[in-house]
Amino acid sequence: MTDDAILTKDNLIKRKWQGDTKCMFCEMDESIDHLFFQCPIARVVWSIVAKCFGATNIPNNLQQSWKWCETWIPYGQKYHPWGIAATCWAIWKNRNKTCFENKFIHNPLEIVCHACALMNFWTGLFPNIDKEQLEEGVATMLRVAKQLLSVQQKSSLESQMLTDDDQQEEDGDSPQNLM
Repeated sequence: MTDDAILTKDNLIKRKWQGDTKCMFCEMDESIDHLFFQCPIARVVWSIVAKCFGATNIPNNLQQSWKWCETWIPYGQKYHPWGIAATCWAIWKNRNKTCFENKFIHNPLEIVCHACALMNFWTGLFPNIDKEQLEEGVATMLRVAKQLLSVQQKSSLESQMLTDDDQQEEDGDSPQNLM
């Protein structure tokens, strides 16, 4: 990421590619910083990660992500590359599914769950004492994601019910008219 080796659309243009430069998740031009940190989808993903650690801000680029981790997770420096890599890899894989397979995400929480799956798998690379702590961190992240999804689904259901009520009133099918 630091050497512009990732083939985001801005880097493809530098290599004489002539395609659409727009991000697959929004209408901004795709760059490394945009895709992984500044895109609205990435910002939601990082916000969920931030919520897990009680952070009140999110990083805007890779350099800031290192400082962000040092600030909010000061005693976990050996885990910082693991978490940043998993989060960015999950964003990248979902971007590629959208770009090459036309499989669009329905919710940024899908990316968070993918990052958690990667982190859970990668815990096997650590000694057992670290593994338990990492698994606990992944479980916390999944719990926060599940809570957010639950709130979101409840809000969506309530919104749908309001829309249905409005439609019934327009059709003359309000509960008062049916009696």
